[in-house]
Amino acid sequence: MGLFSKNSSDAIVTQLTEHQPALLAFIITLIPGDPSAPDILQRVNLVIWKKRRDFKEGSNFKSWGFSIAHWEVRAYLKECKRKSWLVVDEELTNKLSVSMTNLVEEKPFAHLSGDLERCIQNLRPQDQDLIQHRYFSDQPLKDFSEQTGRPVNSLKTTLSRIRIALRKCIEAKVTIQSIKPQ
Repeated sequence: MGLFSKNSSDAIVTQLTEHQPALLAFIITLIPGDPSAPDILQRVNLVIWKKRRDFKEGSNFKSWGFSIAHWEVRAYLKECKRKSWLVVDEELTNKLSVSMTNLVEEKPFAHLSGDLERCIQNLRPQDQDLIQHRYFSDQPLKDFSEQTGRPVNSLKTTLSRIRIALRKCIEAKVTIQSIKPQ
């Protein structure tokens, strides 16, 4: 029994929720710097919901959503052009749409999860515990504060420091990977 067999509406909501960040990133790529991207995302969500019965079980939800987003961005740009707001070349929008769809389908950042895991392993044990609590548990930071006897503000400062260290670690790994001969 497939994902969409029991309750199609629930499955669409699950897929839609899962793909919100990718859809927003896709829209932002098509209209960089335009503050209307979240509004367009909502329009896309509405269209997906209205067309949910058209979605074929077993097909690629992300591609289907990107296609709808592409058409909603085009409609928005047409509306802006009519109102003489933002004018973005339609050919450029089409090229960006194809490029972004291919990029997201290839999962270009999938390798970063392994790098992140290795960078986390390089942290001090107490920092690993803090990361584990903050990002992999449902408990508030206040609970961890009480467990460790450290003030919440101190933990927030430490988290900020850890995030910077992790970013630098991952950037270093990406730089090393990019200069390795293929």
